[in-house]
Amino acid sequence: MEFSIDRDKFLQGVGLVSGVTTQKPNTLPILGNILIESKSGEDLLLAGTDLELGITTVLQAENPSQGSITVPGKKLHEILRELPPGKVEVTVTKNNAVNIKSGKAHFKIMGLTKDDFPKLPESDLTKGVDVEQKAFKECLTLTSFAISHDETRYVLNGIYIQLDGTLMRFVATDGRRLAFIQKKQKLPLETPIEMIVPTKATQELNRILGHEGTMKIAVTKNQAIFDFGKTTLTTRLIEGHFPNYEQVIPKEEKTTAEVGREELLQAIRRAALLTSPESQLVKFDFLKDRLLITSRSPNLGEAREEIAAEAKGNELAIGFNPSYLLDVLKNLDIETVCFSLTEADKPGLLKGKEDYLYVVMPMQLN
Repeated sequence: MEFSIDRDKFLQGVGLVSGVTTQKPNTLPILGNILIESKSGEDLLLAGTDLELGITTVLQAENPSQGSITVPGKKLHEILRELPPGKVEVTVTKNNAVNIKSGKAHFKIMGLTKDDFPKLPESDLTKGVDVEQKAFKECLTLTSFAISHDETRYVLNGIYIQLDGTLMRFVATDGRRLAFIQKKQKLPLETPIEMIVPTKATQELNRILGHEGTMKIAVTKNQAIFDFGKTTLTTRLIEGHFPNYEQVIPKEEKTTAEVGREELLQAIRRAALLTSPESQLVKFDFLKDRLLITSRSPNLGEAREEIAAEAKGNELAIGFNPSYLLDVLKNLDIETVCFSLTEADKPGLLKGKEDYLYVVMPMQLN
């Protein structure tokens, strides 16, 4: 097998599929490899998988001969990253050695045959639905940071996604905060789709998704396929019932306050400097025309800052973990956000973008 290919295209393709490879102990060595295969014409297929998640992409190459090989994905990516721009020539010899040549640079890395490489599942994309990439990417961005990393609560280790004929809903929670967004989309679905997409799949989707065009989503009982034309991502879905998120969203509000997003973000960042693992709390005093933000750590000192706020209702003091607020504020692209609160010991609700809600549990004030 041999082919020539532009270094930048090859680097991008290898980077895409090697992101899912795994070199964890007690896993098959071939799961650290990516498959390179040429079947006909100028198409070169690259594939990577960790058995839970798989990515394939098709690249154009010059004069590829028919054949296949698997090579260590991360190592190939490192080599390509260091090569100069231009043409890369790849030749595979009979003993599975892969020769990579670019200008005066020459590498040889050992590969494995594709015999033991896992076969990626196929699905009937004719039953898939077309979704706008930009809208899907925005929903992922505004919810994925709230996914739980607690493996004992496996059903929360992903984003819950609902698609019906008119709406697309995304929900993620770790039990201490919850992010929810819904967008209007015309989706020609015979039956609604419900799925819990695992963390790693959401991360890879975020890398692949663009700001233009559509992708096709096809879902079976326990897996989902996201097809972008030249690139396809297949993931196993999390099985189980996602908790009833609607009962977590506060329905009552006694205090509301509109605050500049960027000003609030910077003030919380500064206050967080004087928190510690033992004392992560930042206190928020919602007063008539301002918001007072304070933090205090016995061994470090204290921080205090006032920012303008349009507040209505009762004055209220409440404590939050600053990182939970920073996560949402840095991902929103709006000028002002609105806090909606009831009591110091009840969840706070942050709004600002149409059909976006962020619920965060308070911390007990000392």
